[in-house]
Amino acid sequence: MKKNKTAFLAMSLAALMALTACGGSQPAATNGTAGSGSTAEPTQKETIELEGELTPTELPIVPEKITVTCFSGQDSNLTNLVDNMGDTALFQEIERRTNIHVDFHHPAVGNEASAYNLMIASGELTDIVKNSVNQTYPDGLDAAVEDGYFLDLTDKAKTLAPHYIHALKDYGQYDRNVELSAYTKNGRMVGIYDLYTQPQGHWAGWYIREDWLKELGLDVPVTYDDWETVLTAFKDQKGCQAPLLLSASAYDGLYNFWSQGFGVTSNFYKDDAGKLHFGPAEEGWKEYVTMLHDWYEKGLIDPDFMSAGWLPDQSMITTDKAGSYFGIYTQIALIEKSCQDPNAIITAVPLPRKNASDQLHLDNSVVLAGYGTISAKSKYQDECIKLLDYMYSEEGALLANYGIEGDTFEYVDGKPQFTEKITANPELGFAQAMAYYTMPGSRICWQDWTRELSAVPEKDVKCYDIWGTGLDHQYSVPGVDNFDMSMDDRAEYSKLMADVQSIVDERTVQFITGVLSLDQYDQYLADIKASGLDRAIELAQKGYDDFNAR
Repeated sequence: MKKNKTAFLAMSLAALMALTACGGSQPAATNGTAGSGSTAEPTQKETIELEGELTPTELPIVPEKITVTCFSGQDSNLTNLVDNMGDTALFQEIERRTNIHVDFHHPAVGNEASAYNLMIASGELTDIVKNSVNQTYPDGLDAAVEDGYFLDLTDKAKTLAPHYIHALKDYGQYDRNVELSAYTKNGRMVGIYDLYTQPQGHWAGWYIREDWLKELGLDVPVTYDDWETVLTAFKDQKGCQAPLLLSASAYDGLYNFWSQGFGVTSNFYKDDAGKLHFGPAEEGWKEYVTMLHDWYEKGLIDPDFMSAGWLPDQSMITTDKAGSYFGIYTQIALIEKSCQDPNAIITAVPLPRKNASDQLHLDNSVVLAGYGTISAKSKYQDECIKLLDYMYSEEGALLANYGIEGDTFEYVDGKPQFTEKITANPELGFAQAMAYYTMPGSRICWQDWTRELSAVPEKDVKCYDIWGTGLDHQYSVPGVDNFDMSMDDRAEYSKLMADVQSIVDERTVQFITGVLSLDQYDQYLADIKASGLDRAIELAQKGYDDFNAR
């Protein structure tokens, strides 16, 4: 193991954040687009059905050792430990069991998308290619098969990837959209996706200074009126510079925390009849923007939110300059310890609503993110499929998630629990130890996300229940990238929505800050319609209906 030059004893906030970087609400993967032919002649409504019972993977996968190559970004927790992920303890054990050595081709950190595009352009692909939302074949996976880049797995999956098929169907009990999203519009299986063993729920949401609430005699806010009362008290009585921290876009596109109570999200959602609506074009968006403008004028919102990132500036919180902010569930204990006020107490708060009894119906559906494809030119196609499938078998998934029994985990009450080699390693922080001895997060395997809870205080874990209070997902839809659009429809949709989204992003901030008067809101609606919103909704509706018809 390459020695790290920095101390490993302190578990940093960044390391903990890495545990949940892939999160439970995973970004939507690009669903394939239509093409002229199909090697497996699949039909749109078919999914692969297994025959007979699953049997353990026959090991070793190959009698003599082979080396396969894999394009993949390096995990941030491994950058100071190994140059190649294939040299970690986990992949050394995988090699010992399977006789397959994985030689990772890691692009420079921050250059992953460019390196992916250059690889595709060159036509010289690694045997396995790790794809993601920002790294995917531009014309869709059907086109990638027909253009000779990726292997169509449809015919091979039943015999070579039965454990993966089982994992897909297993998650279908929670959300069938996940299983459907693993197939292209033409019904092909092209990618093997990173799957969770169970939904993770809301792993991000809003926090507030609970100690300030108690000091001021206030309850945890539930309604928008409650929030205005609390934020005003933070400003007037605590001298808080930024009572509420917002992200640069002024809306949280992950869970739409502030707009849900007005019945809208920042993207598409459906009504009872299955009709799609684009939130920023609906009346609820105007109500939402009007409220934030009012709060901004009253000094209740960070005046510099336009330059903020996805996550807040931690120093604003720890120095008592902010009273409420967006974060992930692993942050509470760490930030409390960093606050200049030793009595600081931070707690999660439920999604706000107009009335305390209101039921919320909107959220992002759990859909697929990273996935592996096999090069159509690889001489080890079957071996690569079997290797990836092993990560979804009972034995392979246990290894990927927890490592080796007696070394990195022991069974406690019938459940695997990490040993101190992971939780209290004298050289490695928790996230680093997990990345070295087990599969890092957001990788191709059947992931048990609950394994990370051994490093998270009970108080932090309770965030899940708080952020999901009063939310039933009734009007949620998968990400538009998962809808069944033809190549031409998707290209047209993308062009139209790029123009629409540009207007939404710009004007939303301008309305909130007062740069643009709310008297011009009707002009905003006219402009997004003139940019082709109605046609974009028409294309999205057709793709959504086709997706639902599978």
